[in-house]
Amino acid sequence: MIYEERLTLSHSKSADNYLAYCKTDLWPRLRAEGGQPVCLLSGLIGDPTNQYLQMTAFGDLRTWEETQIAIPPSPPDLVESETVRLLRPIASRPKPVVPLEDRRAVYGCRRFFIDPANLDDFVNSSQNGIWARVESQGACILGLWSTVATTHPMEILLLTGYHSPTRWEETRVTSSQQAEVDQALKQQASPTKRPPRRHLPADLGPADAGA
Repeated sequence: MIYEERLTLSHSKSADNYLAYCKTDLWPRLRAEGGQPVCLLSGLIGDPTNQYLQMTAFGDLRTWEETQIAIPPSPPDLVESETVRLLRPIASRPKPVVPLEDRRAVYGCRRFFIDPANLDDFVNSSQNGIWARVESQGACILGLWSTVATTHPMEILLLTGYHSPTRWEETRVTSSQQAEVDQALKQQASPTKRPPRRHLPADLGPADAGA
């Protein structure tokens, strides 16, 4: 699998129209060409609400390339700027299909920059350590990706779902809620926190995954 990360800034007065375009035009075309929308997130804390992060899965690079030819660019009357790049999954998440019980209302978007030589250790400490602690508190890891091209340092993208911004705060190692976490899980290191993004309505996000 290969994933497209699309960062979009809509015109401030066109946010609703942009969402309608994604739901009624872009996503059906993506599915018809073999793409699978994973999530569409908007800024909540720190980022403007008309800034979007969209993740789409493709079976391989050829499928993604064919999709770029078949689907025209986003309408300029709706979009102020847009960037696209390819990512590869590097851990057990994302799942092939995001089940209903894994979906959350808000998502934390974190980017890490590491030495490529430390990738295996980073992935291991994430999926076999830190993830267990935060998921014991109701969070759910959506996915962990790196850029397709190997760079130095290597950029890592992590998306984690939470039921609310309050529940996101409770998973921080400095939160008083940590007293209720299993002691063995608390020994795991915690990544630097990054403000969450709002998950758009279910029919625009992971609720559509695999449909």
